[in-house]
Amino acid sequence: MNNITLNNIEQVLGAREPELSQNLTKLFAKLLERNQDPTFVQNYTGAIKVRFRNEFQTRKGRDPLSFSAFGRACYAAGIVKTFLAVVTSHLYTQSQSQPKERYIGQYNALEALEEFMQTGNLTERRTLLEDMKKNHVVNICLSHLNHPLCIFRQLAINTLRVLASESVLGETSSVTEIADIIAAVCRFTLEGPDFFIEGMRSPNTTWQSQMVMGATDIPAKRAAEHVPRFYAMAQESALWTAHGLLCTTPPPSRKHCLDILKKKPEILDLLFDCAIITRPPWYPETQVDSIACEVIALFFQWPSHIVPGVSTPQDNVFRAQEWKAMTQAVAILTSREDWCEKIIEVWMKIEEEDWREVRGWFDRVEVDYHAFEPPDEDAFGQVFEYRGTSRISMLRLVSTLSHAAESCGVTNAEIESLLRMAYLASRKVKSASELDHSKPEDRYTCAERMEEIFRSPMYTVSLNMTVDAPLQIADESIMGPTALARLLVVLAQRKAFDTIQGLKKAPNGLSSSTCLNHVQHITNPDVIRRFLKIALQRVQASMDKGRKRSRENDNNYARVAFTSAAELSAALVAFDNHTQGQYSKEVLGARKELALALGNAAEMAIREKHWQQALYFGSGAVNVAENIPAGEHLDNNITAKNKRRVEQARTAISAK
Repeated sequence: MNNITLNNIEQVLGAREPELSQNLTKLFAKLLERNQDPTFVQNYTGAIKVRFRNEFQTRKGRDPLSFSAFGRACYAAGIVKTFLAVVTSHLYTQSQSQPKERYIGQYNALEALEEFMQTGNLTERRTLLEDMKKNHVVNICLSHLNHPLCIFRQLAINTLRVLASESVLGETSSVTEIADIIAAVCRFTLEGPDFFIEGMRSPNTTWQSQMVMGATDIPAKRAAEHVPRFYAMAQESALWTAHGLLCTTPPPSRKHCLDILKKKPEILDLLFDCAIITRPPWYPETQVDSIACEVIALFFQWPSHIVPGVSTPQDNVFRAQEWKAMTQAVAILTSREDWCEKIIEVWMKIEEEDWREVRGWFDRVEVDYHAFEPPDEDAFGQVFEYRGTSRISMLRLVSTLSHAAESCGVTNAEIESLLRMAYLASRKVKSASELDHSKPEDRYTCAERMEEIFRSPMYTVSLNMTVDAPLQIADESIMGPTALARLLVVLAQRKAFDTIQGLKKAPNGLSSSTCLNHVQHITNPDVIRRFLKIALQRVQASMDKGRKRSRENDNNYARVAFTSAAELSAALVAFDNHTQGQYSKEVLGARKELALALGNAAEMAIREKHWQQALYFGSGAVNVAENIPAGEHLDNNITAKNKRRVEQARTAISAK
C-alpha cells in the first residue's frame, strides 16, 4: 500500500501477505520519522495493541497458543526495536497542544509488546524476550518507575510481570539484574498510592484517568477516589514479578539465590515490609502480602530431592553444594536487624486482622472506590487462602532456619520467641465434616489452615503445561507441628529445657509478642508429651492423604504428602535422639512412619521418572530401617522393596 495514513488503519493492518509485511515495514519506519504526528503514532500503536489483545482473548484456553500470521509478520518487520524506540523516543515535536497523544502512543507501544508476548508459545516467548532484552527493555522499565506520569509506572510494573511470569526473565538474567528488579518492584509496592492520586488530581495530568478507567471526561475527584485500587493491582503485579524471577522450572540453584541476596541483602527487609502491608479498604482482596511471603520462601527453598532432617548416603554432595549455600543464605537473613521480629510480625498481622471489618470493605468497595468488577463471595473466600499461604510460608522459613541455627548463631531467646507461633499453628482445626455452618468463622479458619502451596511458573497456566511445581509447602496441620518440633529439637540439643523452667524473668531478647509464661508452658514436659502424640497423629493423617492421592494417580501431590510426613517424622526422631529417651514412649512409631513415608515418596518419584528424588528418598528409607528398634515392627519386605527402588533409580540415572 502506497499510502499509510490515519484514515486507512484497518486496510493497512488487515492486508494479506505479502502486502501485510510490506505495509508493516513501511509503517514501522514512519512511526520513527522525525516530527511524526503524535496522533498517527497513538492510533497505529493502539490498533496493533488491540489486535494482539483480541487474539489472546479469543484463543485463550481453546487452541494451543502461538504467534498468529499477523504476529509473525510484526516480529519479522521489527516490532520490538521499533516499539521500544517509540517508548524512549523524544523525536516528536514538543507541541504543547498534543503532549497527551504522544504519551498515549508510547504507552500503547509498550503495552502492545506485553500483549504480544502472551500470544506466543514458550519458544516464541523466549525469542521475543531475548529480542526485547537486546533492546534494553529491563532498563526502560526500571527507569519508567520514576516516570512523571503514574500510568507509565504501572505499565513498567505490568511489563516486568509479563517478562518474569509469562516468559522466562528469571532464567535469562544475571543475579545483579534480578536483585535490582526485585528491590525496585518492592520499593514501588511500598511507596503507597499518593503519587497516583496526585496524578489524577493535577489539571495537567488528570487526562491519565482515561487510561485508568477506560473512559474520557472522568471527573478528577472520581478518578482520585478510584486510583488507589488501580495502584494496588500494580502492587500485586510488582510482587508477581519478584515471584516469577525465582519460581522457575527447573528451580534456581541454592547458590543462585544466595548470590542474589549477596548482591542486595536489603531485599529481605523489603520483602518483609511488603509481607506486613496492611490490607487496604480500596482493594481488600489483595494478595500482595502472601505473594511476598512466597518469595521469601523461594529464597530458602530446599531442593526437591531433599527431605530436611533425613540423612542419606548421598549427603556429602548435598552438604558440599546446596546446603553450604542455604546456610550462607540463612546467615544473611539472621544478620538483618530484627529478623526474628519480622517473621513474628507477619504472623501477628494475620492473627490480629478482623474478618468482619474486611467483609465490610468488600461490601463498600464499589461505592467508595468505584470498582469496575467488585470482588464477589469467592474473592472473599480467597482472602483466607492467601492468609493461609502467608502462615505456612513463615512456618516453612522457621523450620528451615532451625537446621542452620547453630552455624548462623541463632540465640535461645530467638528460638523461644518463635515457639508461640509454631505452637498456635499446631492446634486442632475442625475438618470440613465437623464445621458448624452457622459459624462462618469456622469455615474461613478451615480454608486458611488447609491451604497448601503447589506453585508453578505462571506461564504454565496460560500454556497449559504440566511441570513439577518449584514451590511446594504442606498445609498448617503439618507445617505447624514441624516448625514446633524443629524448635524443640534446637532447644533439646542445647539442653535448655531445665534452664527455661527455672527462669524467674523473661530472658533478654525475648519478643514482646510472647512472654516467659508462654515459653515455660510450651516447653513443659507434660505439654511436650501431648504435642508429640498429636504430631505423630498428623504424620499418620498426612500418610493417609498421600495414599489417597496415590490411588487417584496424583503422584506429585501424593509425593509431597509423603515427604511432608517424612519431614515431621524426622523432626520427632531427632527430638527423641536429643532427649535421651525421656519421650521415647510418645514417639514410638515415628521411625517406622519415616521409613514408610520415604519409601512411598520414592515410589511416587519413580512413577514420574524423577530418578534423583527416587534415589534420595529410597536411600533415606533404607538408612532409617537400619536403626529401627524391633518394637516398631517394620516389615522386612518394606526394606527389600526400598532397596529395589534405590537400584531402579541408580540404573535409570546411570543410563542417562
